[in-house]
Amino acid sequence: MQYQKRKGARLFTGLVCLALAAGMTGCSDIADTTSSLPAGTTAAQAAEETTETTLERTEESVNSMQETAPADAATSDTALTVEERTSEEAASGGELVGDTGLTAEAWCTQAQQIYENAASTYFIYQASSGMGFTYDTSDTIGDGSWQRVTNYSTIEEAEAGYYEVFAQAGHETDLDAQFQMSDGKLYRRCGDRGSDISYQSSTVTALTGSTADTLTFSVVSSYQFPDEIEATQKESVLTLVYERGAWRVGTFTMPY
Repeated sequence: MQYQKRKGARLFTGLVCLALAAGMTGCSDIADTTSSLPAGTTAAQAAEETTETTLERTEESVNSMQETAPADAATSDTALTVEERTSEEAASGGELVGDTGLTAEAWCTQAQQIYENAASTYFIYQASSGMGFTYDTSDTIGDGSWQRVTNYSTIEEAEAGYYEVFAQAGHETDLDAQFQMSDGKLYRRCGDRGSDISYQSSTVTALTGSTADTLTFSVVSSYQFPDEIEATQKESVLTLVYERGAWRVGTFTMPY
């Protein structure tokens, strides 16, 4: 039996990517958006609890990200004039980031939601074979670890949810070892990995930079085992890339 890995172009309809003026500023308190795990709950359990809503959250995130596209991408009926944007900026008490229509503080809140959704999506695709996919366990290939996927028919369909959240640029090979087609059927290599049970939460702390198509944020993640008195913190970088009509995740470090 011949196995062939299909690497088709993953094209999605989107808005035209427009210029985002450069800007850099900090963020105020966003404690309300901090992701926390209840006591005694592991990161894997928390991820499992989000499985049924991942697609809905992905759609909401994409819709929300599209709404914050550069202002010039809007139609003439909905685009704000310079005077209107200036008025909104004054009312919000913050400087707008380029033509996105959001202040740095608002972007931190937005990035927090995107970050948490990215972590859940990454866990489903990279750490758990039993979440988000159904299988015919009697139909296997190779060493038996490749099982036929029953809720998707092609590699493109199976990977679509991942690339709604993550930018294709920089993540082109993320799922290369996950799927393959054989005799017109889709198979996935099944296997799970553990998660960091000391993980507590991650907070997007600041918008640290912006370019025409990239926003850069700092992220602080906290870790603490039950027998530890103080939590350990790790810093990482999150970037959002304007791609295929929406802001999608570029640089990302899985926190658990």
